[in-house]
Amino acid sequence: MPLTDLPLSLFRRTLGCVGLCIALLWSSLGAGPAWAEPPREARIKAVLILRLLKFVDWPADNTARAESLQVCTWGESPTEAALQSLQGQKIREREIRIRKLGTPLDTRGCHALFVSDSARDVTPALLYNSGSSAVLTISDMPDFNKRGGIINLVRQDNRISFEIQLRYAREHGLQIGAPLLELARVVD
Repeated sequence: MPLTDLPLSLFRRTLGCVGLCIALLWSSLGAGPAWAEPPREARIKAVLILRLLKFVDWPADNTARAESLQVCTWGESPTEAALQSLQGQKIREREIRIRKLGTPLDTRGCHALFVSDSARDVTPALLYNSGSSAVLTISDMPDFNKRGGIINLVRQDNRISFEIQLRYAREHGLQIGAPLLELARVVD
């Protein structure tokens, strides 16, 4: 029977069922499409991470040959996704390259490493014996500085601030600029 011969009420019910099926299918795919923009807080953290890089000096042998600054990410988080959207920007005339790492962790070529709070069993040995020892480690996981991290992004009173563990930075040949230290809570 052609669609035009169906009674109007049956046509409406069929159309309603199709619409309901589409809505259920859409909602089962998650909160939104995969191309959805990361949350505002994640975008702020990603921009902050790139700005922090402006005030860090790596050992000369670590950056002399590099045409780009490699910002590596480890783990899944909205901040990691927001960092991906900033690829290609420039800091100190070097293009930012974002590279997602898997397991086992291999930080060779990384200048900075953002560790998502989904990463487990983070230790100094894991962070600095996985390729490059002169890597600026950054995370927003609780107590990251106690786990070997250099910069810990912390949410306080609806603001994102950061803590810097100077001991780990110095041990790995990184120089943190004075303007950055003035803004940070320094942990030793």
